[in-house]
Amino acid sequence: MTSHLQQRPDRSPAYSRSSPLPLLLLLALLHGLLYTFITPPWQHYDEPNHFEYARQIATLNHVPDLTERDLDATREIADSMYRFRFWSPGVQPDLIGPQPPEIGINQRIHPPLYYAIAAIPIRWVRYLSIETQLYAARMVSVLFYALTLLAAWRLGVVLTPDAPAFQTAFPLLVGLTPVFANIMSAVNSDVLVNFSITALLLSCVLLIRDGPRPAALLLVFLSLTVGLLTKRTAVVGVAPLLFALFWSVYRRPVRWQIWIAGTLTLALIASLTMLRVDLIATDAGVRYAIHPRPWLENLTATYLRVNIDATIQSLLDWERSRAYYPLVVGVSFTTFWTRFGWAHVSMAAPWEITMVGIVGAASIGAVIQAVRTFRRMALWQQRSLWIFALTLLMAWLAVVIRLHPLLPPGSRVFIPGGRYLLMTMIPTIWLVAWGFQGLFPRRWQPYALFGLALFFALLDANAWLVTLINFYYH
Repeated sequence: MTSHLQQRPDRSPAYSRSSPLPLLLLLALLHGLLYTFITPPWQHYDEPNHFEYARQIATLNHVPDLTERDLDATREIADSMYRFRFWSPGVQPDLIGPQPPEIGINQRIHPPLYYAIAAIPIRWVRYLSIETQLYAARMVSVLFYALTLLAAWRLGVVLTPDAPAFQTAFPLLVGLTPVFANIMSAVNSDVLVNFSITALLLSCVLLIRDGPRPAALLLVFLSLTVGLLTKRTAVVGVAPLLFALFWSVYRRPVRWQIWIAGTLTLALIASLTMLRVDLIATDAGVRYAIHPRPWLENLTATYLRVNIDATIQSLLDWERSRAYYPLVVGVSFTTFWTRFGWAHVSMAAPWEITMVGIVGAASIGAVIQAVRTFRRMALWQQRSLWIFALTLLMAWLAVVIRLHPLLPPGSRVFIPGGRYLLMTMIPTIWLVAWGFQGLFPRRWQPYALFGLALFFALLDANAWLVTLINFYYH
């Protein structure tokens, strides 16, 4: 993605005889199936409860409420978890007591869209073993994995119309990221959120390039709606959507001074609309206290399930918060690239260190690219990259906010992991690939991209051939 971005936008059909799309989809399905069957049942993050939710919909033919349980199904799941050595040796679930065995955190707090889709194949095989039902539900996730790579390929075609190497390498890099492939073959609502945000970014780029055309408008609102009906984390897509809609209509350049003034004005208006400042008299004098307005409290409590007032007060407590932020960055990074399950299955340290080097070098390269080629890009391509950067910023802010409100000193603090950032896999891989190319002269950049893809292939092969097999089967 260098000077070829200056060329005319892609107007060619999405598919031709020379297109790598059929092979890409075949590889995506095979790769997804590899992770589906190499990971034993129930070994993905919260998979027992995600599956339980979908199975209840399949067997009860309605969406269960928070308290509704299927005791027989829960016992089947717990028994299977025991047989597949989910728990530590010596731990055995109670399969005959009046209460359902403990299999994890209740997932029925989430909207039902993903689980209703996963329930379809479960209903087809509901008379077979519980493990067969689980694998049937995993197939739904593999399908969304393949569709995500399809959207990634189309995004590459749109943004780099004259760079076939980048168009092919980009979805391969996405698909060969082992943690992403692993979670996209799990029974987990994150799968549908990841796909919906990818489709959202594709539609945003189409809007910025072509203006408010009906197909792009339909796709952008449909993808965001699917995300919001799947999981609250999809709310990070609202900001890119708003900017894409604005840029699809206002297609002329805007000076940076106007952007700064406009951003500060909007921030001030949003602050006055959402927050209030109270003056509190104390023995030490008058101090200021920031609190949310009632409408914001109601909104965040009902959909986001967040105590926004407590979160704001915790964010303002910098003395306590700052100690956790480096930990959040470290945990998010490693669980995004090289750790599986509940972050307890880790690739060897050299791989983690190498990924730090790759991402760090790519970040430097992205700065070089921005200085060297950004101004030569078409305006719509510049704005597409701004959309990517904004998506990353919003996702990282959401991870930081998820840390709050901090519990009282001495309590266990939940450190968010990289799975909350997997929805940004498209902009992350794009900026890594683009930045990595920026480290080399232009004539060497295709070879650098090939080398990066080869490294990711080795990373992926080591993940399933060494890390997962050694952990689960040796």
